Amino acid sequence: MIELKEKFCTTMVLEDIIIPNIWNIHVTLLPNQGKNKLYNKAMERLQYYITEILDNSVFVSRDNVSKITNLPFKAQVHIFPDDPWDHLIAMCLYTKFNSLLEEVFYVDNVTISSHQARSVSHSFSEEDGGTGNLLELFGEEDEQEVVKYWYKPTPQLFLLHDGLQLVDHPWSDIELEYEDKKPGTVVTLKDFKKPPKGDNDDIA
Repeated sequence: MIELKEKFCTTMVLEDIIIPNIWNIHVTLLPNQGKNKLYNKAMERLQYYITEILDNSVFVSRDNVSKITNLPFKAQVHIFPDDPWDHLIAMCLYTKFNSLLEEVFYVDNVTISSHQARSVSHSFSEEDGGTGNLLELFGEEDEQEVVKYWYKPTPQLFLLHDGLQLVDHPWSDIELEYEDKKPGTVVTLKDFKKPPKGDNDDIA
C-alpha cells in the first residue's frame, strides 16, 4: 500500500456563505502490479491535480453556481452536485482520483480534514459505495452533467472569466499521458482485492 499526504486551500460557497478553508488530504493506494512502469507518472498525475487544479480553487454546488458565474473575477471552480460539505468532497475526490489514475493504482481510501471542520476527518472508500456511489445518490437527469464531471480521467476545471467555461487539460500537454495504455477490461477494487485462485480450487 502507498500513502500520499497533501494540503490545499479553497474558497467554499456554502448556502449563502463564502468562506476560506485549508484541507489536509490522505490518500491510500493499492498498486496494480501489471502496470509498475507507470507508477511514477500516475503519482505525478495525482499530485498535479491536487496542487495545480484543486489548490486555490472555488468549491460550489450546482444550485449556487449561477450566483458566481457573472462575478468580475478570475478563478478556478469545481462544481459539486450538492453543497460541498466534507463527506461529499471526500466522495467526489475518491471518484476523481480513481478516474485520473486509470487502474495504475486503485484508490483504497480518501480521508480529508480541514481547518473549518476543526480537524474532524471524513473518509470514503470502496466499502462506502466506491466509484458508483455518486451516480446512485445523484441520479436525476439534471444532476448528470455535474456528476459525470468527477468521472473524467483528465484534470478538468471550470474557469471563471467572462462567465464560466469548462476547461480540459489533456495529460499530453504536461507529458503525463500513459504512452503504452491499452484498452482492457475495467477491474473494480473489490475484484482486485480477491486472492488468486489456488491450484486446488478446481478439485472437487
